[in-house]
Amino acid sequence: MLVLSIILIVAGAGSLIFGYTQNNSLERQLETLFSTGNSNPGTTWIIIGAIAAVVGVILLIASMSKKKN
Repeated sequence: MLVLSIILIVAGAGSLIFGYTQNNSLERQLETLFSTGNSNPGTTWIIIGAIAAVVGVILLIASMSKKKN
């Protein structure tokens, strides 16, 4: 479980960075501004990354507390 939590934290951080760089793209922001009903794809990656990182941290804490017992 420790390895899975580390993988999730790293993958979540990578997804956050990828989403952040996509949100800073002027072309992407203009596409989102002038299209109807489309969200910025960077926002989706940021949400996925945040969820993966939080789950990874929770698993890491659970794994560490099991080792103490």
